[in-house]
Amino acid sequence: MILISTSTNTRIFQIYFKKELKDYCDPAFESLDNTNNPRPELREWDVWDRFHEQRLQENLDLWGYVSWKFREKTNLSGDQVLDHISQNPGYDVYLFNPCIVNEALFANSWEQGDIHHTNISSIGNKFIAKLGYENIDVKNMMLDRSRTVFANYVVGNRRFWEQFMAFSRALFTEAENDPEFKDEVFGAGRSNYAHDKSLPNFTFLIERLIPTFLELERFNVCPYVYTSATVLPKYMPVLGDIQTLSTLKTLVNRYESVELYAVWNYYRSKILQQSSGILGLE
Repeated sequence: MILISTSTNTRIFQIYFKKELKDYCDPAFESLDNTNNPRPELREWDVWDRFHEQRLQENLDLWGYVSWKFREKTNLSGDQVLDHISQNPGYDVYLFNPCIVNEALFANSWEQGDIHHTNISSIGNKFIAKLGYENIDVKNMMLDRSRTVFANYVVGNRRFWEQFMAFSRALFTEAENDPEFKDEVFGAGRSNYAHDKSLPNFTFLIERLIPTFLELERFNVCPYVYTSATVLPKYMPVLGDIQTLSTLKTLVNRYESVELYAVWNYYRSKILQQSSGILGLE
């Protein structure tokens, strides 16, 4: 493979929170030491927040943050990520979402999230309304692969990071003005997260607010689309169905088609019935 070198003004940081995890960082990324981890309950957002002003001063074209488990989760190397960006210049945001089953089978990540985090879509709607957006129901948004992503798989330009950090920092401002909302967002254990029962909803809100924010503000987004050559082996038995459903979602949005939505909804329901363990792939 011949790689096209990316802009020297693009920086992608790979976060590790234990010293021994640094060995897993990809040399094409810049390893970022988060072993101090002052607010672990906020996960990667705390890193975005602490380094935000510094990134702005660096006058970068693009930047982003990925997990030390990026290769394990995506099956992509750092060089492949930089190559994708170089071959597709001019976008505001680049997404490398590995959760292709969730993207294809759900209208949006709020629909998926309500299964695991009770009423998280209602909390999202409350926040969106507090910021002055009108007539928005997050669960009614059809968010395709040009919007859907989960947290540590985003590379964006200055416009994206400035606006999204202002948007997400408002969670703290609004929480201080509304004790009930504060508990819903920051209350320990409110997320019911299977792997850490102490976590608040905050992190799971952030990863769902990103796609919604991209749609509301109409960012120009370039998603990485996995193929049989790049997808993780676990997805291969269902890849054809997932690719079809994902493409159907993009067509629903492109043509604003109720008929195509009905086709997608029928097809996804059929797959969920026939492949009971498919959601477990994520």
